[in-house]
Amino acid sequence: MSKEDSQIAQDERRDSPRVLMGETVTVKIHTDTILGPGQNISAQGVFFVADATLRVSVSIQGVAEPVEGHLVRVQHMGEGKLGIAVRFDERPDLPEE
Repeated sequence: MSKEDSQIAQDERRDSPRVLMGETVTVKIHTDTILGPGQNISAQGVFFVADATLRVSVSIQGVAEPVEGHLVRVQHMGEGKLGIAVRFDERPDLPEE
């Protein structure tokens, strides 16, 4: 399966279509402590699994109220950048395109 076919298959499984945006997003993390058993460690870092949900508030430029949700993924994007995915608890009131 090509990378393009794989992306199309993944998009077809999604509950909601994705829309490109350029507005500024601010995430406030509500949890300041996470505990869990270590899985592995090296001189470069540690990996552990926590039985926890990281609660967050997301403020989106152009949306009146912050949206509550939880952090579902953090991905290293290179050059000191992170990709951050948040699942909303409720559908936000987004501005019309």
